[in-house]
Amino acid sequence: MAGVWGAYKTTIALDLSVSVMAGLPFADQFRVKRPGAVLYIALEGASMLPSRLSAIAAQHEVTTPLPFGCRGDCPPLTDKNAVDELCSIANEAAIELKGKFGVPVVMIWIDTLITAASFASGEDNDAAAAQSVMTALREVSQRTGALVIVIDHFGKAIEAGTRGSSAKEGAADTVIALLADRAVGGAVGNTRLAMRKQRDGMSGFEVPFTVRIAEIGTDEDGDPVTAPVVEWQASQQTSHADIRWTPSMRLLRRVLMTILVDNGQTVRPFSDGPEVRACDIKLVRAEYYRQSTADGTEQQKAEARRKAFNRSVKDAQARGVVAFREVDGVQLIWLATQEVADG
Repeated sequence: MAGVWGAYKTTIALDLSVSVMAGLPFADQFRVKRPGAVLYIALEGASMLPSRLSAIAAQHEVTTPLPFGCRGDCPPLTDKNAVDELCSIANEAAIELKGKFGVPVVMIWIDTLITAASFASGEDNDAAAAQSVMTALREVSQRTGALVIVIDHFGKAIEAGTRGSSAKEGAADTVIALLADRAVGGAVGNTRLAMRKQRDGMSGFEVPFTVRIAEIGTDEDGDPVTAPVVEWQASQQTSHADIRWTPSMRLLRRVLMTILVDNGQTVRPFSDGPEVRACDIKLVRAEYYRQSTADGTEQQKAEARRKAFNRSVKDAQARGVVAFREVDGVQLIWLATQEVADG
């Protein structure tokens, strides 16, 4: 789960945790299929988590104790013994939470990835180092039976993906993006959760939310103690970009966003232009063919898919939501800057 500065990454993580622990629909619409305990490894601000969690639980009208464990330490994920040590921490928490609440640990948060990884200088941009960390986290998930989610940051250019190597997003099954518009003075608005990637599901949609500050008590001086809570909006916003993506182009959009995450590369297609995340159009075409439906003989199906893809690409380019350029003999495609800014 990656986010821009000020997009309430930890708040959303705790909100999702409450949904999982209490068996409530996340964002008021996504059913939790496997409720259970949550282990939150917070390498910054761990002491504030219990009060923030209580505020969010109250927002959801949950009054019963929640199976939540919190740690402020984590082995460097680049170490060779990281998996064993992290599994030991998880198993210790699982025994305690199972004994108190009778449920297994089903979710492990690591906040944040860049801190937990302890990359050496320059390693955060090294694909092999990033892949090694993600492989370690996948093994932790397999050995503990819990979903492992890391909190990460976007780089300066959101369209280029999370900070550092793109191998992180490529290795993840799901990438959730927390987006917001930030004014020069620091005010944050238009906050929304975007499903940037789902390996086996639909991506590209957004769920808007707002955040309010709730009072949760007073301190020793009688001053109010506050914490942010999430208020999900009932309907999904329709952005200008959504309007420009016609129904016949939606499959292209989903496929392109997935391929950009899994196989995209950060390039500067024009010497005087910005860096973008682009991919070989051949990969997009192949996946589009696999996901599209057609009738008739094999030859007729192939021809129908070819025409549908070419029509979608042509329409998308005409509407200004994708761009192309041949670089080193490879035809690259990417989401136009305005499309990324719109979501």
